[in-house]
Amino acid sequence: MKRDRSPKHPRRQNRPSRILAALAISCCLLATPVMTAAQSTAASASFAVAIAAGPFEEVLNNFAVQTGLTLSFAPELVEEMESDGLQGNYTIDQGLEKLLYEQGLQAIRQENGSYAIQRASSSSKTEETNELPPMEVTAEAETAKGPVYGYVAKQSATATKTDTPLIETPQSISVVTADQMAAVKAQSLSSALTYTPGISSQSGIFTRMVDDIMLRGFNAAAGNSGMLRDGMKLQSNVYDGGQEIYGLERLEVLRGPASILYGQLSPGGAVNAVSKRPTATTLGEVNLEYGSFAHKQASFDFGGPIKISDKLTFRLTGLLRDAENQVDHVNDDKRYFAPALSYRFSENTSLTLLASYQEVRTKFAPPLTYESVADKIVPDDLFIGEPDYDRYESDISTIGYEFEHKFNKDLKLSHKLRHFHADVIWDYLSFLSLNGSTLSRYPSDRTETSNGLTSDTSLQWTRQAGSIEQTFLAGLDYYQNDYDRERYFGTADALTDIYNPVYGGSVLVDTGTDYGFKQEGTQTGLYVQEQAKISNHYVVVLGGRYDWIDFEQTAAASGSKTTQDDEAFTGRVGLVYLAGNGLAPYASFSQSFAPTTGSDADGNPFDPTEGEQFEVGIRYQPNHINLMLSVAAFELTETNVLTQDGTETKQTGEVRSRGFELEARGSLTCLDLVAAYTYIDARVTKSKEADEQNQRVALVPYHALSIWADYDCNHIGLPGLSLGAGAQYHGSTNIPGYDHDVPDYTLVDARVSLDLGAFNKTFAGTSIAFNAGNLLDEDYYTCVSDDGCRYGSRRSFKATLSYRW
Repeated sequence: MKRDRSPKHPRRQNRPSRILAALAISCCLLATPVMTAAQSTAASASFAVAIAAGPFEEVLNNFAVQTGLTLSFAPELVEEMESDGLQGNYTIDQGLEKLLYEQGLQAIRQENGSYAIQRASSSSKTEETNELPPMEVTAEAETAKGPVYGYVAKQSATATKTDTPLIETPQSISVVTADQMAAVKAQSLSSALTYTPGISSQSGIFTRMVDDIMLRGFNAAAGNSGMLRDGMKLQSNVYDGGQEIYGLERLEVLRGPASILYGQLSPGGAVNAVSKRPTATTLGEVNLEYGSFAHKQASFDFGGPIKISDKLTFRLTGLLRDAENQVDHVNDDKRYFAPALSYRFSENTSLTLLASYQEVRTKFAPPLTYESVADKIVPDDLFIGEPDYDRYESDISTIGYEFEHKFNKDLKLSHKLRHFHADVIWDYLSFLSLNGSTLSRYPSDRTETSNGLTSDTSLQWTRQAGSIEQTFLAGLDYYQNDYDRERYFGTADALTDIYNPVYGGSVLVDTGTDYGFKQEGTQTGLYVQEQAKISNHYVVVLGGRYDWIDFEQTAAASGSKTTQDDEAFTGRVGLVYLAGNGLAPYASFSQSFAPTTGSDADGNPFDPTEGEQFEVGIRYQPNHINLMLSVAAFELTETNVLTQDGTETKQTGEVRSRGFELEARGSLTCLDLVAAYTYIDARVTKSKEADEQNQRVALVPYHALSIWADYDCNHIGLPGLSLGAGAQYHGSTNIPGYDHDVPDYTLVDARVSLDLGAFNKTFAGTSIAFNAGNLLDEDYYTCVSDDGCRYGSRRSFKATLSYRW
């Protein structure tokens, strides 16, 4: 029978009881009184600043933001002034002197540590003219949630849930900044991480739709196993749809087990996407793009104070895309909107509301066989489905808040909550067999609904005991999710000539048997962590967590239920030595766990898989250069892995990953740079199946090397021009159980950007950029199995016109 394309059942609505209960808890927390203490930036500290030429007021604003300085000045004092900007390492006094001297201005330090700008020839008193009231520019130094200028982040909360310097963190972590994502013109989370060590993924044909990555040889994108948003779990299912990276301030990749902080996770680690937030300074950006495959996109980002109250700030980010794809008949359309609002009740209390809505309209890229792509039997632009049948339609909405309250300078309460909802209609024809030029296909008809409610509440207490600085963290987090899938199969007419396809064949879906299921689960975790900095040279991190997991899956066809009721303790211990000259060697041990669905031959539920990692490394962060170098070596083992022993499934399997990583990040006077090298030997070390034993994990090469550099040509007499180029080398990968490998490949990217304001101040804030992806049009493919291969993304070009203020 022909299936009615409308869903079989009405979409389930969000459960009001969950939301009301969560809001009730939140209201209780918000009733707590608060106090805080502010910290000022030391005037003697050296800062790496990277400020482009432009209107002088904008340059001063950027200097304040990048140094955490408070400036005040009369707007008319700098009206119509232009500046060449500032690049390099300066103290606050040095930077202000260099910026102000040629303008005939000077900065007077105030008692509260701020600076007032005035004419150099005048006294410190305000001239009795018709000047407007002084304008104050206030900014904070880098925080774990805030923006990063350039490619080098110094702070992160992903590895500790506290705002901690990266150099004091005893585990490998990389921060991909919004500046880097914009420079390389990343279109997906996977493409944003291509210059990051320890990462492997399928081709962009697949990852443009979902966030699917491997971390140190382990899948980190299977549902809620490794993808975070603002430090909390996000999705219930990987096919809910990928995150829009234009809505992000940064991407943070924590490599290695991290269940101490987040509960059930992949052993490989976690990717934490940090949302753009309201800003105390006004910002605005509009971008227009046009490129290959009829790519048309508009995006905008606005933020700043709201005039009705000096305590209220906002952010509004959005994106509209109308595009096609290198595969015929496949669109790539998206709508994304993310409003945010922040209210600061006092200097000690703040509440930030974060929401987003995303629509994706495209088509799935079904996997092909190894022979069909290795020998290029199937054309790489062939659409194997039916244009009037295939579709992937994903609607995602999130809403939540973050509340912070300081009782005093030592004690802080943090509470976060978010609700996630996704509706997906996903119909596609899959590859069945190929006989000559005739491709046999079959339909997969899916309707899916996901919900997730997550919260995290913690107390952070800091104290100074002699030469020991202590930060103690205790918290409780909760994650409740459900995932409801309807799935039907059927028959479809073959595509009779893959080299000259004619579409319009019949697709019949049998709705008599639903091969879907319903999942419901909860995770509750209690965690504690101690960070102790001893004599400014030793940092000790100790943590432990206990989790309670409940899970139930019901098969739609039979009604049979599988339940899991697990408990687990995980921990971490780490030590960092701060040498004082920028060097910081470290060592750590960390654990992870993840529930395993199913039961053994006796009907006993499977135990969770367990991960353990030993890691040693060293970071180098020189005092007067905006540079971070890091090296890490690791051995990571996952046990209790399922393996097939004849007709019986047992938990006697084991997967081991060992290797080392190198990473360099720098934002220097005229150069932004990121480079990485990874060696990973990830393989099955224990299995009852002969074709798995000692086989390498699919998709994970021994060697991966990448480098991206962006050069500011202002320093060679070409103001406004910057040139960028990058290359990524991916070594050959294995297909377990087969004697053929997937060949290595190298991709080259390039960028040219021109700041039009450098030529004429009328165009201040306007720039144009040209990006090329896979510039040499490398012919490559990726495989996760012998029948799970996809072609790589072909060469593409994009032109972007931007206006920022």
